[in-house]
Amino acid sequence: MGELRPLADDLSDECRQFAVMLRELFAGLGISVRRYAARRYRDPGTISRYLSGTRVPPWEFVLDLLTDLAAARSVPTTPDAVELLRERHRAAIHTSGSVGHAVEVLQNQLADADRAARSATLTEDALGRALLERQHRIADLEVRLGQLEAAWAAERARVETLEQELACPDQDREQLLHEQDRLRQEVRRLTDELEEVRRRGMLAEDRCQLLERQLAAVEAQGVASGETHAADEAEAVGLSPLTHAPPYATAHASAAAHPTATAATATTASRAGAATAGRPAQHPAAAYPPPAAATWGAGPRPKILIVDDQRDNLLAMEAVLATLGQELVAATSGREALKALLDHDDFAVILLDVQMPEMDGYETAAQIKRRPRNRDIPLLFLTAMGADPEHSSRGYAAGAVDYIAKPVDPWALRAKVSTFTEIFLERRHYSRHATTPYTGFPNFRFSDFRAIP
Repeated sequence: MGELRPLADDLSDECRQFAVMLRELFAGLGISVRRYAARRYRDPGTISRYLSGTRVPPWEFVLDLLTDLAAARSVPTTPDAVELLRERHRAAIHTSGSVGHAVEVLQNQLADADRAARSATLTEDALGRALLERQHRIADLEVRLGQLEAAWAAERARVETLEQELACPDQDREQLLHEQDRLRQEVRRLTDELEEVRRRGMLAEDRCQLLERQLAAVEAQGVASGETHAADEAEAVGLSPLTHAPPYATAHASAAAHPTATAATATTASRAGAATAGRPAQHPAAAYPPPAAATWGAGPRPKILIVDDQRDNLLAMEAVLATLGQELVAATSGREALKALLDHDDFAVILLDVQMPEMDGYETAAQIKRRPRNRDIPLLFLTAMGADPEHSSRGYAAGAVDYIAKPVDPWALRAKVSTFTEIFLERRHYSRHATTPYTGFPNFRFSDFRAIP
């Protein structure tokens, strides 16, 4: 381990292009893999797999390599080169079907939510101190104002002839009253800001809990497919051995990345992978059993509503979500989705495409949120328009709890849908057997969750 390996044969075009660029950058250092691994305190085998394309490295590794190359050549790296590497890195990640990518996506989202929570806490402390300082100033001004009014009244009662001389204290009194009103307005404003920051902090904490549950779900799927939790922890520090996604995961990653793939293609790929491994072909649902939460309580299985005007996309998503063991309801337009919500109950989550004729995803989401019986069903937007802030902000404003850009990573999608299904089952279980409402997340409401991008 530790020596530079040749490029792997089964790489996608994006992964191969990114690996070639990394190898060219590394060649500019003029040192061996083992020496560079010792310099950066990393495992030589992990760096060798990064350079051979069998693993997509984290962006921090690419930045370290650019920094070392710039120091060796005494020439700074241009912003265009960094942006090009960034685009190739993203493309390589999106074409990778490994569960490690899903873990990385959810870990990045968890880190963002944790930063938002800590930022809200710091802002809350700062606003609290500012509010306390303003309140102390108001109390001091009230004492001074009372003293001035008492002195002014006594002086006026005693000497009527000094009214002109008391004009100056009268002006001071007006200024103090004006300052008091201004400070009271500022106290009200700071109080409103403090309440808003507290609400955002609670929503960020709820998002942390939700992302942790999603991360646990995708790690559990990784363990079921032969990728142990210990290997994932070692990978976080760059020491884990090379792992491979199971044949079924590869088939679903391909179906999510290429919407024209059909469910039959995904099933054929799964059976072909099983035959290659020397095992008899089996149904994908048998290889990946549904989560334990699906057995909670009595009643019908929860339903998942999938809305997309392209039937090939519907077939691909049905193939990806078939392992969850839930009932899938498909709709090819916004009007069919609204009709399905009237005809069916117990929807745990809705997967909604954005670009559809007649009624797009945003309008469909608005119609769903207007109905009281459907208002709390979580909406996940799946779109090929990208996840830039303009589109994602519009999606969250429409009531979505998540905005996912196509091609969709199948591991991350199954983890998110599984988590929302588990929350739905817990709510239904507690509503039937408990005397008090379910409070699994103390401050969590799907209607408020969209406030966090």
